[in-house]
Amino acid sequence: MMSRPTFTCLILMAMVVTYVQSHWSMMEGMWRAQIDLLPVFAAFAALHGGLGPIIGLALIAGSWLDVLSANPLGTSLVSLFLTALILHRLHEVLLKGQLAAQFFVCLAAGAFGPTISCLFLWGMSMQPLAGWGTLWQIVVNAMICGVAGPFIFLILNQMDRLVSYEPVAQPWNRSVVEVKRSKRY
Repeated sequence: MMSRPTFTCLILMAMVVTYVQSHWSMMEGMWRAQIDLLPVFAAFAALHGGLGPIIGLALIAGSWLDVLSANPLGTSLVSLFLTALILHRLHEVLLKGQLAAQFFVCLAAGAFGPTISCLFLWGMSMQPLAGWGTLWQIVVNAMICGVAGPFIFLILNQMDRLVSYEPVAQPWNRSVVEVKRSKRY
């Protein structure tokens, strides 16, 4: 389970990355695609936390992204929550410590996020602009999330080690003590 300091670091880092990606248009011009790294944070929350961190990340970071972008309020929230929920259902099958697994999980999350957003907008009777350009944006976003995912996982795991502690086992305070008796004692 994810500790509170780790969850706080996850949220703060997601908010900073969201703010930077919403104000930095260099990548959009170079790739002709909008980059969204929040699905990587949703993947981390899904693999390392329970339902609480997933809901918290979706509420806070998803709302933050919707406020900073032209998305209708709640679009990113729903797509982050569903992306993380799908990955959380599969977290027992996934090897979360392996670099290749992190790449493919983040690649899938990067593709799920925009796809679920488009489906949500169509379900709400809004007419999102979708075409071959949308497919290009989904592929580019998935690839960038796949490449950035292992690095973000590494940073978040290091932050987790910094803010968490493991209790030291004290051998003299064991609850079960074996006492050996013989004729000589």
